Amino acid sequence: MTEPLSPGLFVEEVKTPIKRIEGVDTQTALLIGVTEKGPDLPTSVTSFAAFVDAFGSQVSEPAAAIRDRWVLSDEGGQWWQFAVSVKGFFDNGGQQTVIKRVPETNPEDLTPEHFINAVQSLSDGPDFSLCTVPGIWSSRIQAALTDCCELRGDCFVILDPPPALDIASIRAFRAGRSSSYAALYYPWMTVDSIEVAPSGHVAGIYARSDRAHGVHKAPANEEILGINKLARDVSNAEQALLNPEGINALRSFPGHGNRVWGARTLSSDPEFKYVNVRRLLIYLERSIEQGTQWVVFEPNNEQTWAKVRATVSDFLVDAWRNGALMGQTPDTAFFVKCDRTTMTQNDLDNGRLVCLIGVAMVKPAEFVIFRIGQWTVEAQA
Repeated sequence: MTEPLSPGLFVEEVKTPIKRIEGVDTQTALLIGVTEKGPDLPTSVTSFAAFVDAFGSQVSEPAAAIRDRWVLSDEGGQWWQFAVSVKGFFDNGGQQTVIKRVPETNPEDLTPEHFINAVQSLSDGPDFSLCTVPGIWSSRIQAALTDCCELRGDCFVILDPPPALDIASIRAFRAGRSSSYAALYYPWMTVDSIEVAPSGHVAGIYARSDRAHGVHKAPANEEILGINKLARDVSNAEQALLNPEGINALRSFPGHGNRVWGARTLSSDPEFKYVNVRRLLIYLERSIEQGTQWVVFEPNNEQTWAKVRATVSDFLVDAWRNGALMGQTPDTAFFVKCDRTTMTQNDLDNGRLVCLIGVAMVKPAEFVIFRIGQWTVEAQA
């Protein structure tokens, strides 16, 4: 601003020393599957029409022998229904997906290795927060996808069970899987008279819930759109068996439609029992990591530490105000330490800046209990 020459009020813009951290995207989903055409490289699409234009609308159902080899096998899946799952993602509120096409091959030669190779090619791949291989229940393929998410540390996987399982069978299927980066949903759904795996639709619900409420809100008690019905009903007694084991039930309620009625991961660690807790932590970690890149090669001294504390604290205050963290005040919601108590002289001598962050995570109100009793005026006397 030029030097004022006459009396008056002057307003100047100044740059704040605090670097803002922007929250990362949590809604983009990676869907891996077989398509009738399209590029082999991961490709972003923002509508089902764009998917059809690039990859085609369907994959012809294979001959009975090939179908049975996949469907009846423990390493199987119904890979020919991929387009229906992509449509389910957009029907339920998803706005952007990355499609990773399993390279074209003769259906007779298609094996789990084709899917596993597609997954492993993503270790340093595109940016996405959710991922699934719709209609595939192969333990090896699902393990590869879960391992990819755990290694990257920045995405969450939604798994499908085989179709037509009873309660005992889905519990047995779940027993072989364990990860705080994964969730399992049951049962399958019916779309235009065919049974479809739930993961594509559920991924769209995750995106819709994130956009409407934030990633800290459990993506549950949300209506499933674009389906005719659920493949089977799950009763209260059956869900009492499924829920403690981390099997998220899809249920139909008269007057309320078909809904996601579970929000648990496949982890045995009580700290990461809920989907939104793991996903919120991923969001915070990624946002802080990307928003503090400016610190690299800055002087490792008190001035830089103060800027780091201010930058991270400012971001976490916003998260707390949005309801993502517990606590009545910021001081009870989180702490940020970056000073001589978090670094030794050896750290300083070797160029390490260490910032310690603690957050009070919000957990969902999974069991809502109202205690109701009779009340009379005489009882208050």
